Amino acid sequence: TQRLEQQRSKMLADISHDLKTPVTVISGYANLIRDAKLPPEELSKYLETIGRKADALAELVNSFCEYAKTEHPDFRLDKRETELCEFLREYLAEKFDEIELAGFSLEADIPEGLSLPCRLDPFQLSRALDNILSNSLKHNRLGTLIRVSLRQDRNMLLLTIADNGSGIPSNLRADLFTPFAVGDSSRSKGGSGLGLAITRRIVEKHGGSISLAMFPAPGRSTEFVVILPLSE
Repeated sequence: TQRLEQQRSKMLADISHDLKTPVTVISGYANLIRDAKLPPEELSKYLETIGRKADALAELVNSFCEYAKTEHPDFRLDKRETELCEFLREYLAEKFDEIELAGFSLEADIPEGLSLPCRLDPFQLSRALDNILSNSLKHNRLGTLIRVSLRQDRNMLLLTIADNGSGIPSNLRADLFTPFAVGDSSRSKGGSGLGLAITRRIVEKHGGSISLAMFPAPGRSTEFVVILPLSE
């Protein structure tokens, strides 16, 4: 359809824009170094900039590849029966140091003594959660509290990831899970605008859904709700 073609064209334009900037900087600085047009004392600073831009470029390319992979018709999950409470405890234990070193704190509310089985792909679901947490770490101030909670609602599992940070601007909320919809306001901070689109795709492949709560619970400014089916 015309709308899909417009979206595809916009995506290609955004990809080109995001790749062009670091490539231009790397090329320009490399040429200066090659032509010996830099004072010796400036060399280390320019090499550091080249390295930083190269890392950003690699991150962008990886994001584009992951998005293309999850959107491909042949994308499949390696689902296995998993106890979700234990999975989340292990996942958060692995992320704890990263969250603490970033200057954030973590609070978890996961049921004890309750088995909540779910058929999921541990690797892909971890990637989906990584994208949500990375979004919080990247766009909030030091000292922000991240809260992760899990509860059962009939035959569904409700996983909530929230924080008390600066919140998401109202003009970005409607298209938050649309590729590149976050625009330059996010991508200028080093993101690709693809993380949450990838997360949505992974969650939907699990038979679930993800949404941004319109009215977060008291003490929370941003609240993502992931719904997954409980195993029969």
